Amino acid sequence: MSRNAELLARYKHLRRVGLELNNRLVKTLSRSVLNEGGKKLGLLKGDKLVLDTEDEIAVLMDYCLHDVRRHGVNAVEEYIGKFPSAPESDESILLQALRLSRHSLFAVEATEPGVGVHVRDLLRDEPLFLVDVGFSQSASVGMVLATRVTAPEGICMTTGAALPVGVLSPTKRAQFLDALRTTDKGMDFGKLSPDVKGELAATTIRTCLQKGAAKKIAYLEPDEANRPGRHAPQSLPPVRPIGRNDSCPCGSGKKFKRCCRVRET
Repeated sequence: MSRNAELLARYKHLRRVGLELNNRLVKTLSRSVLNEGGKKLGLLKGDKLVLDTEDEIAVLMDYCLHDVRRHGVNAVEEYIGKFPSAPESDESILLQALRLSRHSLFAVEATEPGVGVHVRDLLRDEPLFLVDVGFSQSASVGMVLATRVTAPEGICMTTGAALPVGVLSPTKRAQFLDALRTTDKGMDFGKLSPDVKGELAATTIRTCLQKGAAKKIAYLEPDEANRPGRHAPQSLPPVRPIGRNDSCPCGSGKKFKRCCRVRET
């Protein structure tokens, strides 16, 4: 058994704890924070959030948690200050990892079926191994996705909100990266201020959404993997529309009409 495979049990536990934590974090987001995030991502039309797929909700929530700041802190940092966790607890480990999370473009270089994928952070030119059972079965080499990664205890995983860019040639990759460097062609992506990181993430996400990336996401059935896959090749069909009585994809446990749909209207 490979070392990466041995990480699975711990990964699955942290993922379960992380989902519960994310539910609590999302509930702290104010309407003004959601509107600001929606405006930066191009999802705010007038005074309403207009979302075409449930995956856009996940992307919006993730951006608002990490990149919309009030008095210099984001929602994760504010939560840490208001609700301190026991040192070395799973929640504390996850929160501290979220503080150091990064949003970037990642290219798949190899897959380890049933465990995860070897990717390269294109903005920082760094290799990573992402533990993700579903993605390990649906990813194809050369595929590029925009997502946020966190690394509790050194176990790299996504925060759950990802957008597929597609399979890009080296030339197209270079063009995409140049488009993100709006002012400084020599930008060092590893040494950016929180505000600049937020603007860069917004530019990346907005560009992906404008190209219809959210409609290219599909999911593996639960019996095909240990958990749903978040990303899939572009040939897979889009997810179904959100029903009023469906569980809200933000993870609140409420029906959509009682949760994020209220925020839209």
